[in-house]
Amino acid sequence: MTRVIKENAMRVLIFFALAMTALTPPLRAQKPQKFNDAIKRSETTAEVITKLAELPQNSIPRELVDKAEAIGVFPCKKTDLLIEHAVICPGVISRHLQNGWSLPAFYRFGGGGFGRPDPALRESAVMILLFMDKESIEWLGKALGLNDERQAQAGPLGSITSDQQAELANVHLIAYAIRKDGLRGENLKDGFWKRSGLGQDNNINQGLYGIKGHEVLSGKAIAAASIPSGISAFQHALEKYYSR
Repeated sequence: MTRVIKENAMRVLIFFALAMTALTPPLRAQKPQKFNDAIKRSETTAEVITKLAELPQNSIPRELVDKAEAIGVFPCKKTDLLIEHAVICPGVISRHLQNGWSLPAFYRFGGGGFGRPDPALRESAVMILLFMDKESIEWLGKALGLNDERQAQAGPLGSITSDQQAELANVHLIAYAIRKDGLRGENLKDGFWKRSGLGQDNNINQGLYGIKGHEVLSGKAIAAASIPSGISAFQHALEKYYSR
């Protein structure tokens, strides 16, 4: 019985990995001169940042964004794979560097499992992740699964209290979701039958920048002249609304 359970759990992981891969077009199928999908992704996530920044109240506390090492925005889409259901969220991450926000690194966040995905993903149009320290940035160098040690804690909205600051002082990852009823904090971690995680979209990163996503976030030099117009939309939105 235990063996069957383990085999079923492994199938979940395999199906989820296939879903993440299947939705990434091969480099040869893209238009290298335009990178239309990458441009659209950067511009869409830039619009999310603009809407968040302009919320009159109950937005992400400015103090948290200022403290964060990086921020990721992931618009979500749902897909079905046989008896498994998944939510795939192709998005971008930019990091606070010494000279400002980095260009967007392309990543995919998502979750899946038997039955329906976790409600935090299933009911969300957009997921937002704040990477609060260098340890969480190091996680981005390889596929990241959310578990007991690497879970995301729900973030507060509006003004942050001293008690909330103390509670979040040692948190690595903070999560928010945009739903039909607005923005809310979300706790994210794996369950036995459900998995969620984050991986580099290096078909885009390497084709666009010539380096991997985590290298973009490390501040590795990129020839600005080679970047198509529109790719930096997410970076510019962060610089406009959340410059330190």
